[in-house]
Amino acid sequence: MGAVTAAGDPDLYVARIWVESLPDLQPGGRALVRLAPLNPQRWQRLVPGDVITMHEQRPVAGTATIVESAFSVDKDHHL
Repeated sequence: MGAVTAAGDPDLYVARIWVESLPDLQPGGRALVRLAPLNPQRWQRLVPGDVITMHEQRPVAGTATIVESAFSVDKDHHL
């Protein structure tokens, strides 16, 4: 998402991902997916229309266009 570490390396944001309404997403396929960020406060700047790159390893695993974002506020962790 454009962030870099102090060493200049890409700062990857980690999220659990699952495909809605399909058992599998084939290479080159398209589907609605949901992301559950492990560190939600880092993802809050995303808005509908933003495009993100998904990495699992090299090469890039895919791209996603944000269509909705919803973050809940935990009373112990103010986001």
